[in-house]
Amino acid sequence: MALVKISGLERHYQMASETVRALDGVDLEINEGERIILLGPSGSGKTTLLNCLSALDSPTSGEYQFSGNKVPKNESEAMTTFRRENIGYVFQFFNLLQDLTVLENLLLIQELAGSRDEDRARNLLALVGLEGEVDRFPAEISGGQQQRVAIARSLAKRPRLLLGDELTGNLDSWTSSVVMEVLVKACDSEGITCVFVTHDESLVQYATRVIRIDSGKIISDESGGANVPSSTPKHIVG
Repeated sequence: MALVKISGLERHYQMASETVRALDGVDLEINEGERIILLGPSGSGKTTLLNCLSALDSPTSGEYQFSGNKVPKNESEAMTTFRRENIGYVFQFFNLLQDLTVLENLLLIQELAGSRDEDRARNLLALVGLEGEVDRFPAEISGGQQQRVAIARSLAKRPRLLLGDELTGNLDSWTSSVVMEVLVKACDSEGITCVFVTHDESLVQYATRVIRIDSGKIISDESGGANVPSSTPKHIVG
């Protein structure tokens, strides 16, 4: 079943002397449970597409449906509600709150979403291999561990779509592999659909689908190196 369906999506920016077509007529369907890697050179439109999928940005034209419903655009409050209810985001720079413990970082996100659940937060940290770090502060753990906290935090509010922008960009190759394996395990366990932007070709092994974009257009769409996850997702208890 299609979770995301976009048709003729365009995002144009008017500069002093020209119109930049960051997205130039994108058609895309994303089925539930897929893990998509989005590849392309700098300036190709990858991050713009991610921002439109998350409703951080509104397209200039075209249609975006999520689970069969039109996604609001140019309406700040409605877009915020859509993100809060449906979208998780993992950033390159972790964005953890340094004065909160690992566990407290997850609990805060749950509180903002209106569903604090400490048992679930602890289960998620165990899922990403950090059950022994719950009371430590971000500065007291490694970069790879901080990114795993960020992954757990992004899952804490039960998003249906998880987005990542160069989420391994600050990590070495070994740590990147650890983080991606943890991410795949967590998303499969939670039954979450994922779209990740990266420049790293080696990460295609973790994707069920690889989409390449250039000059605001999709230029290829093919199977990735991973198996398609089960259609019956398992969920963390609690």
